[in-house]
Amino acid sequence: MTESSFRWDQSDLTGRTTDSGTPAFSGVTDPAAERAEHMLLHSSVARQGGRLPATTVDEAALFPLLQNAYGFGRWHSWCRTDKGSSNISWFVQTDVGMVVLRRSHNLKTVAGAQFESALIEHLRGHGYPAPPIQRTQDGAIYVQVHGVLHMVMGLLPGRAYDPADGAQLEAAARGLGRYHSIVSELTPMGESKRSSSLASLGQLGQENLYAAVNVVLPLLPTDAAAGVTSEAQYLADRMEQLNVGLGQRQKDMRSLVIHGSYGQSAVLVDGHRLTGVLDFDRSAHDLLALDLAYALRSFCREVPIRHDGPAVNLDLCRTFLRHYRSQTSLTDADLAALPEVFQAQRLVVIAKKCQNLLTKQAVLPRQPKDALNFALLLHRECARVRWLTDNPFPITEDT
Repeated sequence: MTESSFRWDQSDLTGRTTDSGTPAFSGVTDPAAERAEHMLLHSSVARQGGRLPATTVDEAALFPLLQNAYGFGRWHSWCRTDKGSSNISWFVQTDVGMVVLRRSHNLKTVAGAQFESALIEHLRGHGYPAPPIQRTQDGAIYVQVHGVLHMVMGLLPGRAYDPADGAQLEAAARGLGRYHSIVSELTPMGESKRSSSLASLGQLGQENLYAAVNVVLPLLPTDAAAGVTSEAQYLADRMEQLNVGLGQRQKDMRSLVIHGSYGQSAVLVDGHRLTGVLDFDRSAHDLLALDLAYALRSFCREVPIRHDGPAVNLDLCRTFLRHYRSQTSLTDADLAALPEVFQAQRLVVIAKKCQNLLTKQAVLPRQPKDALNFALLLHRECARVRWLTDNPFPITEDT
């Protein structure tokens, strides 16, 4: 890849771009730009499935281009992080210190990057430990290379979360509660919209499930194919039941800008103090219960993990909820919905996996190993959803 083939879009938070490389602005300093940033926080587009096959990154060609875009002097060295399945990130040593470079997956849009940046600025304005986004020399929040977005963020202090440390569990719970408290004012523009996560379980999600099954069936042994067909029918039925049931209850449930992946890998700690919260890539307006269920599954998981047993430890859930509620309120409707939300989360994962498989099938026909992996995924998630359906344990502080 040569520099002449590199397209660098300069974008501010209002979404202006120039194809020539001429800066569209220099920083967010005027009232119009500040109003645009505020408006962004009241609208978002949730990320759906449809990921293309991963491609190899030509670091030798990419990094000099990014070095020229940012004002950090020379980029001396870099190494891939060991976290993250959607994006690729590197720790980069520059003349001015260490930064983190993130290469987004193909589903990341300019609008998504703008919303994420505005959200992080809002959080940091309230003293929340979100990573600062580093702008280019021309004030842009990202650099786009061959249609892929690249963002650089400041390095936050702290270490990885230790699940054996109860005090860190409490700090993480307070961190989510504080996050929800800060974003509670960011209501969507216009009428309240239906949860995009629940919507993905509707007709299109069910059709994608059957379409994905039809792709893999010819590649599977006869006995495995029969199991996949049966499990797909069960999962499609649960999709419809939850799509309707939770959809009818949504008016009583709280919506806000959820983090989207607030789990163990998204937090940094120093001793018993929360020093960093990462991974705002999936943030969008949706149901608070989805965020809470994700966090409970991550921080309060049963060890060892069982596919046919409880997803969480109820004692840890009780502790998490108590410290979460020290920072923000939680409605009875959201608590009551959690058993079904746990199921919905697993089904949303399936819906996205099916869409990803269909997208990749259009580019590169699936192979027997892909079919076996999909069959294993369906079997594992079906067992989880069956258990959660048959054992709808309540999640309360008195559990």
